[in-house]
Amino acid sequence: MYEWWEAVFGTLSFLAAAFSAHLWFKASNIKLPSATGDNWDGQGPFADALAKQSRITARAAIAAAFAALFQALAMASKIIGPLMGLPQSN
Repeated sequence: MYEWWEAVFGTLSFLAAAFSAHLWFKASNIKLPSATGDNWDGQGPFADALAKQSRITARAAIAAAFAALFQALAMASKIIGPLMGLPQSN
């Protein structure tokens, strides 16, 4: 039974890592204006592009954290399953 949990958590880990990579790729392709041209208060197209890039990068980091969590759960299921006496799948 614990192999089933390992497969589920492993699949979730893969999906979260792939989503994270997608978001980081998306963030890296945001075009920044060639000149800042922003106002003295930091508002303008350059600041807007950086803010958008930062938001997407933050979401990518959260997805990467979930990938690590799911991977840890997949590895833990191999250890905890036998200790709890869960039957192995044949």
